[in-house]
Amino acid sequence: MTAARIIEAVGSLLWPLLAAVVVIRVAPHVPGIVADLRRAMRTRAFTVKVGGVELTMEEATEQLRRQVTDLQDQVAGQLAARVPPSPAGPALDDLAGGPDRAPAGAPGGPGRPTVLWVDDHPEDHALELAKLHDDGVEVLQARSTFEAMDVLSLRRGVHAVVTDLGRAEDGEYRTHAGLALLRQLREAELDLPVAVYTSRERVALDRQDALEAGAKVVTASPTELLAVLRRLLAAPLPAPGPGVPGSPPPRRRPARPGSRP
Repeated sequence: MTAARIIEAVGSLLWPLLAAVVVIRVAPHVPGIVADLRRAMRTRAFTVKVGGVELTMEEATEQLRRQVTDLQDQVAGQLAARVPPSPAGPALDDLAGGPDRAPAGAPGGPGRPTVLWVDDHPEDHALELAKLHDDGVEVLQARSTFEAMDVLSLRRGVHAVVTDLGRAEDGEYRTHAGLALLRQLREAELDLPVAVYTSRERVALDRQDALEAGAKVVTASPTELLAVLRRLLAAPLPAPGPGVPGSPPPRRRPARPGSRP
């Protein structure tokens, strides 16, 4: 047998041997890999980033489903009625966000329009926040009434406030934290439009109380919220109060709930 045939015979035996070694090494791990893949597919454990917030596929899909369903309901309702929308409700072109619409807050003066978003779980509204960023709106965030008042005491030029109704503050859940924020804004003489953004159940229960406390709108609809913010941000800021010309009235720094003045 020539050397060439010997090398060829060894090579023909080497590949099956290498394949067997690979199988022996990898086979014990295959069930775990398959189980991990099945678990990830079942729980949708893959994540995506939306507006700088990391969401699971399930969370992102649910938020998108909610917004699409809401938009369909809003447009279908207006088409079924076949009457012009009331002045208090969002106009159809606001809902559609047509290409001829100016960016939110464009006529409102120099600089970017600014919204303060108060919510202890801002990740639940990543799509709404991303839409505001895309429209050129600066979004400040606070997780409690105290943080919100603190931001407003330090930051000038906030055009509007969005708040939920119930949230965890100081280690306990406060069902009417949004109403407390509205009252504190009124006591501090801060003339800012406030949109209360909450669940459909809370809208039905607390709408009147929130409106009486000073809210401009109480809604569970992301489409209506964004349309209302578009109109609010298009309006100029309130005129400066007395004091230094061109400056807003002084703002008191809030005291944390339960502390002495």
